[in-house]
Amino acid sequence: MKRVTLITLVLLLIGTVGAFAQQFENESELYPKTLQIARIFNHSDGYRVDYIRQNYTVGTFWAPIEWFRGAASVGAMAFGDGPAYPYVSFFYKDGEVDHFRLYVIENPAHDSWGYLDPNVDYSGEFPSPDSKPVISF
Repeated sequence: MKRVTLITLVLLLIGTVGAFAQQFENESELYPKTLQIARIFNHSDGYRVDYIRQNYTVGTFWAPIEWFRGAASVGAMAFGDGPAYPYVSFFYKDGEVDHFRLYVIENPAHDSWGYLDPNVDYSGEFPSPDSKPVISF
């Protein structure tokens, strides 16, 4: 009787360990990379985002307004007012940017906001709406 009980306990233990040791297949395919924003500039054609690189230099990327339109857009903007704002998160899939999200302070009078001269033609700076952002860290 003791032997049967011991074998039953061992089989239950092995079954339990096997159930908890399984690989989870619901892991995300996206890899996020978050950077602080030094300043974001508003323009009728989109945004110029100056972000702080890992070596503490400033990098710039231009985001056309079309990147923020529609459900399947490349970009999204979230407004808030916390000590971490403003920042940007890029989400990578298969080694390239899949989409990004700007977390900015809602008040446009805040020091993190700037405005580009509306009389200057910046159309050459904004990438094609069909492209994805190119970022150097």
